[in-house]
Amino acid sequence: MYPNIHLTLLRAVAIAIVTLLFPSGYSPGVAMAKSGSPSDVLQFRGNSDFSPYEFINDKNEPDGYNVELTRAIVRQSGLKVNIELGRWSDVMRELEIGQIDALTGMLYSDERDKVFDFSIPYVVISYAVFVRKDSTFQNPMDLMGKEVIVVNNVYAHDWLTQNDFTPHVVTVARPEEALQLLSQGRHDCAVLARLHGLDLLRSLDVDNLKTIGPPVLTRKMGFAVKAGNADLLAKINEGLYRVQASGEYDRIFRKWFSVYERKRFQDRLVQIGKLVGLPLIVLLVLAGLWIRSLKLLVAGRTQALKENQLLLNRIVQGTPLPTLVLDRNGKLLLWNRACEELTGISAAAAADRFQNHPHNEETTDPFLLKLITEKVPADSEGHRMTAHPKFLKTFPGATELEVCVPQLGDAGYWLYGTIVRFCDEQGHPVGIIETWQDLTDRKNLEKQLAHAQRLEAMGRLAGAIAHDFTNFLQAILVFTDTARFEISADSPIRYHLDGIQKTVFRAKELINQIKVFSRQNLLAPKPMQLKAVVEKALDSVKAMVPDTIDLRLSIDADARIMADEVPIIQVVSNLCMNAVDAMAEIGGTLTVGLSSLELTQETARRHPELRPGTYAKLTVADTGKGIPAEHLERIFEPFFTTRKREGGSGMGLAIVHGIVKGYDGVISVESKVGKGTVFEILWPLIQPEHDMTSADREESQPAKAL
Repeated sequence: MYPNIHLTLLRAVAIAIVTLLFPSGYSPGVAMAKSGSPSDVLQFRGNSDFSPYEFINDKNEPDGYNVELTRAIVRQSGLKVNIELGRWSDVMRELEIGQIDALTGMLYSDERDKVFDFSIPYVVISYAVFVRKDSTFQNPMDLMGKEVIVVNNVYAHDWLTQNDFTPHVVTVARPEEALQLLSQGRHDCAVLARLHGLDLLRSLDVDNLKTIGPPVLTRKMGFAVKAGNADLLAKINEGLYRVQASGEYDRIFRKWFSVYERKRFQDRLVQIGKLVGLPLIVLLVLAGLWIRSLKLLVAGRTQALKENQLLLNRIVQGTPLPTLVLDRNGKLLLWNRACEELTGISAAAAADRFQNHPHNEETTDPFLLKLITEKVPADSEGHRMTAHPKFLKTFPGATELEVCVPQLGDAGYWLYGTIVRFCDEQGHPVGIIETWQDLTDRKNLEKQLAHAQRLEAMGRLAGAIAHDFTNFLQAILVFTDTARFEISADSPIRYHLDGIQKTVFRAKELINQIKVFSRQNLLAPKPMQLKAVVEKALDSVKAMVPDTIDLRLSIDADARIMADEVPIIQVVSNLCMNAVDAMAEIGGTLTVGLSSLELTQETARRHPELRPGTYAKLTVADTGKGIPAEHLERIFEPFFTTRKREGGSGMGLAIVHGIVKGYDGVISVESKVGKGTVFEILWPLIQPEHDMTSADREESQPAKAL
């Protein structure tokens, strides 16, 4: 395991950045250290075919980044070391049986950590997917189930066999063989260390291959010793730390990764100069142009790689829709940030939850729904309500469903999901993709729209009935007046006729209230100063507010709307008196506020009747007993009241609703039992063209209803 030694953050970031800019590859192998060697000279081994990290140079000597770093560490730690390179499978075996003391480079994994101990990592290796340039593959996911070439016994080989990326893994002895087979049209792709693979393409003069997508695998490399050889590992770590502190580490790193391309070019240039001789000057000019084009090419490819990585990250992690992907064994492959926000579960924790989750070809159960319902609070007896999804449509391999998660939010949490099973070429299930969308706002808007349509229909019906009923009452009054005229003043029948007449007048008052609810009895709207009207209404309300209620005013906006003074006073008075009644027994605070509100395209969605713009907002809030949830949807309906014993007619809020709607406004209410109630009214502010003279206004503004 890695020793717990602090690695400077700056160097770690530098290593990651350079590795991404110059992606490299390394055939992962196992390294062991010989414990307790009797010789004073330690035997270190490395891979002879892994440039630029480890390789045999033209002088038949060990060379490369790992080799030079090892020599620097040896100088700092005072160790005596003999460095030799060989075939990876051979040196790995030598370390396993204890013939050598350490390997100069080895990729870390949990399986290897059980056998070996690792030093502080000194570089990050990334693996890439190589394909032919004429192939149609665009990203690594396109290669699932395809034939993949990989070098035998390296880490990429272990990784492919341990994951269900593809069952068709083709192994070769050397990376050169993998690229040659792929170039000849055999198999679909090869997985190699990126920098090593690109270097081999140049040395083999292969030009029909390319890499696609971001790195498919990234691993840290460090020295490896046999498990338990703590003394040697401590000396290696100490030497590595000193090399880093002295600045020699940075020099070696820049030498092999920043100047690597330039060094290879210079070597080729010398060879060309020996062969050509006289045209050397011309070649130098051409070489300069080639260097410039190479830099531009590297910069362009580096930028393209960054853009591809950024695009992939945005697609997978930046989508606002919670999305997860499971493989055929139920193992979690993808869990984006939207899933984390929805469930409150991190990707790592979700992977543990989905470990070996069983499913088959007919599975359509929503896996994410199980995690969401765990957030539902239990009741007092410890019971938790379950969500029952409603399956909307079922297609071959896909299902659409809708579900309401109870007790999450005031009206539940609505979700729309799609569950898609994707299969391989043989039709066998490979995994499942779930995508979810929050429908809570949409359901609330549909509910608001249905409520508004119901009130509108009730208003029209009430208006039609009120019109006909007025005629009936008028006929009763006519007959009553005629009877009163034909009988004597001292007739006992006159008493009954007076009772009929009083009842008819009360009925006409109720009809007038119904007409206000149906917006048939409003006066002609005109520009008015809402602040002055609200203050006038509050002057009359203050006298009826008892000492147990604290009246607070926040009248800030100097708003002008199109309305009439008397109905607006009636709205304010009615809402305030309802609030006073709600706090009559326990007291509390009555708050009346007036301000301006700018509705954007997004915020206007809460009110389907309104458009984006500036509105006057009137708020009446109390801290009374509140309104039960089952009554909130009906409080604006005519004749609906919970105070029949106290003499409530049920027309107060219905009249308020009619007045507000009659002047192109909207009214909403929020309330919780024991917490209080808040009424909010929005009226559109008038534009400058409404400010006319009285004569012009009377001609241009006809009454909505008299």
